[in-house]
Amino acid sequence: MTQVLADCYACETSIEDADALMAAAMAAARAVGATIVGESTVRYVPHGLTIAVFLAESHIVLTTWPEHRLLLIDTLLCNPDMDADKAIDAIVARLCPAGEVVRSRVPRRIADAPNQA
Repeated sequence: MTQVLADCYACETSIEDADALMAAAMAAARAVGATIVGESTVRYVPHGLTIAVFLAESHIVLTTWPEHRLLLIDTLLCNPDMDADKAIDAIVARLCPAGEVVRSRVPRRIADAPNQA
């Protein structure tokens, strides 16, 4: 399993809109066929948001720094048939279509110990 992170630069001003962020995260979940089991929104003072969509398959989290036009995406999908890049693409299309996206992949292993096969 791989956790895919994306740093999205030069995003639209819609990253300041909690409803737009939630809609993008929900669209991402639908794009990969994930089952949504919950959601949460946190607004920071003076600005910035974190949107979390909890999935039966794990999560999609969006965090913003609107003063930098920056959106960070954290996607973890435990179903190997689901493509985290497809979820990220759905978010980027809505919130950062003309921006630059830098992706990082973090391999995850589900085991009782770090070196267990």
